[in-house]
Amino acid sequence: MKPSVKKLIKIMIVGAGGFGREVLWTLHDCNKKSKKYEILGFIDDNKSLWKKHVNNFPVMGGIDWFLTKNPKDVHCIVAIGDTRIRQNVVKKLEEGNTIFETIVHPSVIFSDSVEIGKGTIIQAGSILTVNIKIGKHTHINIDSTVGHDSIIDDFVTINPGVHVNGNILIETGAFIGSGTAMKEKIRIGKWAIVGAGTALISDVPENSLYVGVPGKLKKKLKPL
Repeated sequence: MKPSVKKLIKIMIVGAGGFGREVLWTLHDCNKKSKKYEILGFIDDNKSLWKKHVNNFPVMGGIDWFLTKNPKDVHCIVAIGDTRIRQNVVKKLEEGNTIFETIVHPSVIFSDSVEIGKGTIIQAGSILTVNIKIGKHTHINIDSTVGHDSIIDDFVTINPGVHVNGNILIETGAFIGSGTAMKEKIRIGKWAIVGAGTALISDVPENSLYVGVPGKLKKKLKPL
């Protein structure tokens, strides 16, 4: 009797920019640990990239092209850093019943009590401790930490080197700049932006930009 052959997951990366290339690297590292993915290439609405290669993988076409082809067995991962654009792209892909993959780099350290939603990406060197809930289509970038009992909602972007302390709530669509640190038990509201290097010691209201040490309101943002 022949041994069964493990079926690989066919996957395409939505977004061929810098973060898309980093996610490609993560998929390669996942395959080095255990061959899991058949990487088909990129999807990107930038027509100048179509039929070209990015890091040796083809940009097949845009989102409309993918939805027209409607390959039922192909999974997608949305590698777009901008939280609002990412939400719009996901909504469009959902119209075609797209299957979304969750990607966690093999070097990530996390406990069994961490919940991770569909379409979320967690990059190399990150540490997530205990009793943490992460929503759908959220990005946690390289060398970030998330402390106990924190909740990170859908479509959040956490850039490299961010330290999320314990009992933090980061609501839908918030964008946290590189190197941000925050004290425990604070809330970051929906679609807020926290500038790089900010030290947060108080709550951040939704649709607001906070920067500085300590973080202060810079301006109110247009609601989504």
